[in-house]
Amino acid sequence: MTKTLPTGVERAVRGVCEDYARRKLEIEKGKLPPETIGHYMVINAKIDNAIASCCDESFCEEIREDIGSCTGFRNSRVTYLSYGSYKTRKKECKLAIAKALNLL
Repeated sequence: MTKTLPTGVERAVRGVCEDYARRKLEIEKGKLPPETIGHYMVINAKIDNAIASCCDESFCEEIREDIGSCTGFRNSRVTYLSYGSYKTRKKECKLAIAKALNLL
């Protein structure tokens, strides 16, 4: 069974996932200081690697978006997993992201 994250860690994981698209856009624009862009690249890569360690590549992006937007099973674009599988994968991803970002 996947352990429950502390509330603050859960919120931090949600926040970094929610902000993923903005960081990606800023990386693509390349107008921020190089240190900032580098930091954004590291954060996004850690999130991507953490999710990839728990999920099939075909739905990594959707799981990340669901975590960031607090979308649950009923409203998720991931329609090919059962309710239990979806919840388990999402929890595993949150835990993996928290560990990757050294929040635990």
